[in-house]
Amino acid sequence: MIGYLITYFFQELFKIFYNFYTSTGLKWFVCLSFFILNFVSYYQNPTLFTDSRNCYGISCRWFNFIAGMGNLTLNLIALIGLWYIAPFSKYLPNYWYIPVIILSYAILIQITLSVKITTDDGGFNPPPEDLWPQKYRVLLNVIIMILDVIFFHQLYIDGGKQLYNNPTILEDFILNRFGGWNEAKFDFVLGWYAIIGFLFDIFAIIFAYKFRACNYDLPSSWDY
Repeated sequence: MIGYLITYFFQELFKIFYNFYTSTGLKWFVCLSFFILNFVSYYQNPTLFTDSRNCYGISCRWFNFIAGMGNLTLNLIALIGLWYIAPFSKYLPNYWYIPVIILSYAILIQITLSVKITTDDGGFNPPPEDLWPQKYRVLLNVIIMILDVIFFHQLYIDGGKQLYNNPTILEDFILNRFGGWNEAKFDFVLGWYAIIGFLFDIFAIIFAYKFRACNYDLPSSWDY
């Protein structure tokens, strides 16, 4: 009897956690969190403040801009895709997200154009007061990746379909997910497209961890 009660308790506890984990509210919280934090991460990248050409042969500032535009595009795709999969309100007008798209790109462009370019001229040239220490920049990018993984996993377990009587491993773990390739090709591609975002996250973490001011013509005071 006690064993049954314990099993029942944990089953109910798991149901509560599962319902919360896959709830629309939590999905939007996670999505908006990594959407906003990516803007913070973009500004907190010290190589944005230099025109050194040590970023794959092009100006570091514009390399970051190109990467930032790509990452922002992925985040906007996730935002819009989530709206069509799990809308948080039925009262918003159609295509409400268009102003959000325009504003998001405008913010990224404004950040890029407004930063003060710095070079190592032998002076102290301290970094901006609001630039975080390296360990916090790395931590920020790790948090963003964790949020991206959670978001992907939420959609992954929420979007599975039993489309075959005896599914293979490929069908069960890949082809049946995100609505299934045979029934919802758009949702399917959109869901697996998030893997590209993981590559951006990994790159950002490595980039922040390996940052050394001397490699980007920045003063040594930026190494902190």
